[in-house]
Amino acid sequence: MNGSRVYRTSALLVRQRNLAEADRIVIVLTPDRGKLSAVAKGVRRPRSKLAGALQLFSHARVQLAVGRSLDVITQAAPVEVFYHLREDLARFTHASYLCELVDTLTEERAPDPPVFDLARGALQALDAGADPATVVRAFELKLLTHLGYGPVIATCVSCGERVSGEEAGFSVREGGVLCGQCRGRHGAGLLGPGVLRAMRDLARLPLDGLAGRRLKAAVQEELERIVRSYVDYRVERPLRSAALLKR
Repeated sequence: MNGSRVYRTSALLVRQRNLAEADRIVIVLTPDRGKLSAVAKGVRRPRSKLAGALQLFSHARVQLAVGRSLDVITQAAPVEVFYHLREDLARFTHASYLCELVDTLTEERAPDPPVFDLARGALQALDAGADPATVVRAFELKLLTHLGYGPVIATCVSCGERVSGEEAGFSVREGGVLCGQCRGRHGAGLLGPGVLRAMRDLARLPLDGLAGRRLKAAVQEELERIVRSYVDYRVERPLRSAALLKR
């Protein structure tokens, strides 16, 4: 095989579907080649050498051969398997959601190493036992901000003034928080106590710093409603896995 047609990369497996009797098409996120669709031949056979490394959510080091339409995974070695994500329903559904969000917001073969690092960090935090809802809210805010979708949370999205938590509102359509004066003009409701601070903290804190952090129930519920509404607005449809998330 011509060496120029073979390449190696790190990969997070974010989606998969069966193909023929024993194969799968897998969607992987890589740091240097972006999102890729590839075929894993024979991976569903009991003795497949690929099966252990190519499980949903897993991080693997893979070798691929360039194909006519889809590249083919010829070798795979596990790096991080994230067993706990498949053993706990809440962690599984939250991991499914963040992977669907990444898949929806990224283009094929558009390298973006920070997106790979964000997704890997979120899966690591979920697997390590951090509160699933807190991790996913932080991931949503970080990913959307990195990709240029906002939301604006430091200042009023309408007038640019600094916004305090006591007077803040949020507008999905306008793309961020609103000060007291602009909130009325745009018909936005008042954010509950602590919601804006929680939003700013989650956007700022590293994902590996979320261990042991759990938001108050009222803050978590309102933040989930706001951020998921914002995600739906930006992707122009509800994500399928969002319906499975536990509040």
